[in-house]
Amino acid sequence: MRRLTTGLGLLFTMASAVGCSDSDGSGGGTGGNGGQKSSSSGGTSATGGTSATGGTSATAGSGGKGGSAFAREGVCGQEGKATVNGTTFEGYEEFYLISEEGFGAKICVVRFDAKRVGEAPAGCTDCEWTHEVGFSNPRVTTDVDGVCANSKLGFTAAKIDSIVASTAAYGFVSEFAGHNSVLMKYGEGGTTIWDAYGNATWDEAESAFRFDRRDGFCGY
Repeated sequence: MRRLTTGLGLLFTMASAVGCSDSDGSGGGTGGNGGQKSSSSGGTSATGGTSATGGTSATAGSGGKGGSAFAREGVCGQEGKATVNGTTFEGYEEFYLISEEGFGAKICVVRFDAKRVGEAPAGCTDCEWTHEVGFSNPRVTTDVDGVCANSKLGFTAAKIDSIVASTAAYGFVSEFAGHNSVLMKYGEGGTTIWDAYGNATWDEAESAFRFDRRDGFCGY
C-alpha cells in the first residue's frame, strides 16, 4: 500500500486521560481526536455511500474545563470493535463517559451494533478498506445516576434515535503520516474529505478491527 507522504502529524494524546478498554474487557488503543487533514482525501465529494456527507453518527460531547455548566469533569469518547475485510464490516460501537477527568470508571456506555450498509465515498486512496456503516440495536449498558442524558454527552432518547437513523463512512490507514494507524471518517463536521478520526488497529489475517477516539473533557 502506498503510505501517506504528508508530514502532518496527529494529536492523539491527552495528558489527563488514561487508556480504556471496551466493555467486553479487551484492551483498546489509545484514544484521541483526529489529527490534521489527510492527503488521501483529495477534497473529493461523495460519490458512493448512502449519505451525502458519508453519514454522521453523533459525536460524544467535548469541551474544555473552563466555563463548564456541570459540577464535575469527565472524559467522553467513542470506541468500536468489528470483523472487517474488503467486503464486510460487522461489530459494535460505543459512546462512553469516564468519571474523574478520565481517571475513574466508565459511568455511561451506550452501545450500537455497527454493520456495513453500502459503498463509502471515493477518495481515501491510502485506505486499506472503506465501508459505509449503519447503526442499530441501541442499548444503554452503563448509566450511573442518569448521567448519560444529564451530561455533556447528552444521550437522550432523541440522540440515540438520531444515531440509529444515521450512517458513517469509515476507512483504515496503517501508519498515518508515518505515525499511528487510524480510523478514517468521511464528512466529519460537514466537510467533503476523508480525515483521521481516532487511533485504530486492524489485523488483516484475523479481520480484527478496533478503534478508540477521545473527545476530551466533558462535564457531568
